[in-house]
Amino acid sequence: MERTRKIERLIEDIRKTPIFRQLIPMEAQIGWPIPLRRESKVYVTLVFFGANSRSKGETVLFPPFAKITLDWSNQIPVEYVNLRFQNPWKEGNWEAEVGIFPHSAIAQITVAEYQKKRQELLAMYDEMLDKLAQGGSFLPDWKTRFKELLRLLMEPPLEPYYRAIDAKFFDHFLPHY
Repeated sequence: MERTRKIERLIEDIRKTPIFRQLIPMEAQIGWPIPLRRESKVYVTLVFFGANSRSKGETVLFPPFAKITLDWSNQIPVEYVNLRFQNPWKEGNWEAEVGIFPHSAIAQITVAEYQKKRQELLAMYDEMLDKLAQGGSFLPDWKTRFKELLRLLMEPPLEPYYRAIDAKFFDHFLPHY
């Protein structure tokens, strides 16, 4: 059995915290992590969005409504932001349905293939966050693979919201085509 990655544990454990239980609906989905380095410390932001199963194999997506940033070294929350209040993207509709999952890039792959790619990307997030904490750098092939996986797995209707939340990270790792 594959070991549980630190980022996966964090995604699971955030649901057990008082901040989550008080401010985030239990049915909320957790989006792709967003690494942040500030004053030589590394943080990770978890974004929460709505999703509602509509029909067999199809889920309606709603924009992110909140984010929690945690210190990567100790997993302690350092910030909670209500995105509907903060509204980092004035042109975006932060309340209405924005799209459907699965999107066209992944609709034809099996659930097992999707899970394998998701696991690979989450493992790369662990590596990224640990390297950032150690002051390391990334090989070009590693960056290329990370970008490929993020591009494939990112839900296109949520991408503009992620960019509004952290343009620097997504402009670097999820370039516009």
